[in-house]
Amino acid sequence: MLKVSFVVHDPVADIADNWHRRTMINNRLADILTWAVWLIAYCAACSSAVACTLPGTPASGIFFEHVPTDIYAPVVIEATIYDATDNVSYAHDRTFVPVTLMKARVDRVIKGSIDTQYLKIFVYMDSCAHVGVGRGIVLGTLRDDPQRGIMLEAIRKADMRDWSKEFIAKQIAIRDATKCFKNEFGAPECRLPGIGPDDVR
Repeated sequence: MLKVSFVVHDPVADIADNWHRRTMINNRLADILTWAVWLIAYCAACSSAVACTLPGTPASGIFFEHVPTDIYAPVVIEATIYDATDNVSYAHDRTFVPVTLMKARVDRVIKGSIDTQYLKIFVYMDSCAHVGVGRGIVLGTLRDDPQRGIMLEAIRKADMRDWSKEFIAKQIAIRDATKCFKNEFGAPECRLPGIGPDDVR
């Protein structure tokens, strides 16, 4: 014998459930929009900011908000980068390549043998990478440069789309206090006053 069962829906309950779902979706969209506005504001000083924050494109940098568990690096520090210069020549494989050279204050050593308060950091230049003045966790490998001494080659795998609004707000505050200009060699340079060893003496 075939049994047929019917489900009776409560109209009031359905309305409440649909309203709750719409509220959750609207809140989620609002959070995404707020995050996007913060990120675009942070990247406003970068020439490639718009292209690199479009959906499906990388927004890579060197600042991590938290120590990543899926990236290996022999050195992990929390640092404040107070000086960044583009188009600096760096000797690599018997040739010279352009890098962004940065000066940083080491705020905390998380992993590795770092016994200095100040350290040079560099990354190979990329049109879709956001590097420069700021504060966060930096991963990398120490390199011994004949001209500049020990430097940290930073890993450029920090996805800025993973940053929280609070972390982006901190970066924006630092960027607002930064002064950018062209140095004596004509290269773009940015400095954050009051952080370097010459400023704290």
